[in-house]
Amino acid sequence: MENTKKDILWRLYVTYAGMIVLCAAIVGQIVNVSFVHGESYRAMADSVRTKKEIIDPARGSIYSEKGEVLATSFPYFDIYMDPVAPSPVHFSADIDSLCYSLAYLFKDKTAAQYKQKITTARKQGKRYIEIQKKVTMPQKEMLENFPLFRRGQNGGGLIINQYEKREYPYGSLAVRTIGYVQNGRRIGLEGAYDTLLRGKSGLASMRKVAGGSWVRISESNEIDPVDGMDVITTLDVNMQDLTEAALRKSLVKNNAKWGTAIVMEVKTGKIKAISNLTKVDEGVYKETYNYAILEKVEPGSTWKLFSLMCLFEDGLNINDHVDLQYGQFPFANRIMYDSEPHHRRDVTVKTAFALSSNVGISRLAYDYYQKDPQKYIDHVLESGVAEVTGIELPGEPKPYFKKDPKDKEHWYGTTVPWMSVGYELQITPLQLLTYYNGIANDGVMMKPYLVNEIRQSGVSIEKFKPEVLNNKLCSNKTLEQLQECLLAVVDSGTAKHLKNDYYQFAGKTGTAKLLENGVYADKYLASFAGYFPYDDPKYSIVVMVNAPSNHVYYGGAVAAPVFREIADKVYSHFINMREPVNAKNAPVMGVQAFSKGYAYDYRTLFAELQVSEGFNDNEEWVAVDAQGKTADHTEIKTYKYTMPDVRGMGLRDALYLLEEYDLTVSVQGTGKVSLQSIPAGNAIKPKELILITLE
Repeated sequence: MENTKKDILWRLYVTYAGMIVLCAAIVGQIVNVSFVHGESYRAMADSVRTKKEIIDPARGSIYSEKGEVLATSFPYFDIYMDPVAPSPVHFSADIDSLCYSLAYLFKDKTAAQYKQKITTARKQGKRYIEIQKKVTMPQKEMLENFPLFRRGQNGGGLIINQYEKREYPYGSLAVRTIGYVQNGRRIGLEGAYDTLLRGKSGLASMRKVAGGSWVRISESNEIDPVDGMDVITTLDVNMQDLTEAALRKSLVKNNAKWGTAIVMEVKTGKIKAISNLTKVDEGVYKETYNYAILEKVEPGSTWKLFSLMCLFEDGLNINDHVDLQYGQFPFANRIMYDSEPHHRRDVTVKTAFALSSNVGISRLAYDYYQKDPQKYIDHVLESGVAEVTGIELPGEPKPYFKKDPKDKEHWYGTTVPWMSVGYELQITPLQLLTYYNGIANDGVMMKPYLVNEIRQSGVSIEKFKPEVLNNKLCSNKTLEQLQECLLAVVDSGTAKHLKNDYYQFAGKTGTAKLLENGVYADKYLASFAGYFPYDDPKYSIVVMVNAPSNHVYYGGAVAAPVFREIADKVYSHFINMREPVNAKNAPVMGVQAFSKGYAYDYRTLFAELQVSEGFNDNEEWVAVDAQGKTADHTEIKTYKYTMPDVRGMGLRDALYLLEEYDLTVSVQGTGKVSLQSIPAGNAIKPKELILITLE
């Protein structure tokens, strides 16, 4: 019995001693973790529960020359809540008001449903629940003033995650020129100025909460982002619109593969409009490639102007004669044909050019340069047409010219005559227009450019001025003869059917066969390059239409009408080009003709001015035309979910009407509304953004 007792006691003592050793080990480990390695373990835990998050800055906007937004980033917000953050007192006092406000703003849940969602999450200890995604700036500003949320993140549990979405208010207008940055690709102005537009990123500290979500540790940033700069272009939205419309009409009519049109300001080199359209389906054309800047083509007859410049500089005269040989002539082992058959032989140089005679121009070039082709190449090199224009957009290729007559592998007995009429060389549409613009600009060849200014938060950072590429393309005598030849094309040549009685324009048609797989196919590039008005050139234009296929392919029939339509509309719409017929007798009534607005306001104004009107009592919105002591008017009908036409209205009326439609309105400029980003008659949705421009 005694031995048994001792055995039990011995075992108890051993167990007790073991427990003491174990406790000592645990205490030792706690000391080791807390004090010896505490800092490193705490840092390791923090690294798992916290992180640094990059904050993207607001990307800069791209504007037209007049200030219309061409591309901009609108801020959107994802709204979350930490239901545990508010104190019990504040939560209890404000939760009902908060849920009522959320239900009123978003209209996706009832106040009771919001309250159930938030209170349940609070009871479960959830620290991160979704309230609403893709919230607009006005909605976000309202949210920040809601009960409970107005206490911020720590006091009210409001968590806001901001992101940007790139928007293009004018849709596909000049979309390839405006461009984009996506998956490493940098296209157009967005790509060329990406570094400036994107700004500098900021930094925020985040912590991991229950459920694995990340929230900000503090409402303030460690490093604040620097928003991107704005790019002010040379583009004119109205010119761009009418240029694209005219080009599209011709492409559809002629079932062409693609087309491009560029409008340039003669004195400065500013690009006012640039359109590139590719056939993507039957009768459907979209901007998919910037042919104007990137596509090298054999220009055909539009190049004859350059050949004529070389010839005039080397002694030829506009009134000298050339034998057209009825439109065909042999050179070495090939025969040169005129595009259009005729029965002419002995004509002046001016007539040969106006008729776009391949035979005439090539025979002259052959006579002058076949024995010394380097003289022709020297003209090419000295003029600057063999170099890139240097426009801001990336990817502009260098023109292709054969520069070594001794290279027999590439220089043939037919090279001079064929080069003189626009073959065996390649140049982009923009490079060709730059040369034509130089002829319009009295021999001064300007660098084409698309950007006027860089701004940061409304402050000018850098302004770009016109640059000269060649101060003197040719002698004054040559220049006068070239301009006279270009006018003859419209007066009596291949574009005479487009002549008008209101203003003169000058230019050159082109019809070039397309090279496919090393062989010239029965497909054509139709083109026209020129400028207007002839006596005081303001704008130059080039139009190219590739592979028209409805049995019409001459430049005079396919491309020249596009030039004429653009020129007509620019001439008629841009008042600085001509004086209004009633400029000296405009009625001074204090009421602008064709104004639009609230009928009650006009009724009050006309009563004060003693102007008679015939408004009906049920008319709310009207367009008026005041003439003397009478005023004609038309009622403006408005329809639910359909965009009204607010052009011609003052800002107060436009804002009132648009906000009645529950639209979000962004305003630029002063005066009356001249442009609206959503066309009248389009279907609209609540909260949709519309930009209006006032002038």
